[in-house]
Amino acid sequence: MSEYGDPELTGEVDATGPEQGFGPSDDPGHEEQAPEPHSIATYHLDGSTEVVTDLDGDGFADVLQHDADSDGTAETTYLDGDGDGRLDTVLRDYDDDGTVDRALADTNADGRLDTASADRDGDGVVDEVVSDTDHDGQADTVVRDTNFDGRPDYLARDLDGDGVADQVVQDTDHDGRPDQVNYPDPDANPYASI
Repeated sequence: MSEYGDPELTGEVDATGPEQGFGPSDDPGHEEQAPEPHSIATYHLDGSTEVVTDLDGDGFADVLQHDADSDGTAETTYLDGDGDGRLDTVLRDYDDDGTVDRALADTNADGRLDTASADRDGDGVVDEVVSDTDHDGQADTVVRDTNFDGRPDYLARDLDGDGVADQVVQDTDHDGRPDQVNYPDPDANPYASI
């Protein structure tokens, strides 16, 4: 026996077997734990604060929050909604009340925003959605709740991608059923004479 108390350090014991160290990797007593969120806060001289958070431990930001007045309520939040390492959703709180007023999202991961949702009257309910449904980089569908009753009553669609609404459907009496259809673009009007 050597002067060292640990037999592994002296080489007197074989430490390569599964009964040594941490045991085999399939040992049910050694389950992997979910990574802890990691945040970095930056305080700027203009009084604003930015907080970057990696929620899943992959080394990429999942949430970036910008608080212009450092009151603890972020006015702008960027999110990685699909976990691909790219911030693809923007949440805006224009009046700094803690409620999202506008949301912008890249729904197909092409790097361009496809959907914008807004709470135009500040009641916490989305009143307008503007979408690029064919992912060509140009908005082609608008849905609005014009009287803020929680039900959409206006739909405009640009079916041919020329930037002009081809069809506008409205619920003018706000009874929940569309009652008016207009075709502002004469090129797309199916009732126009040629």
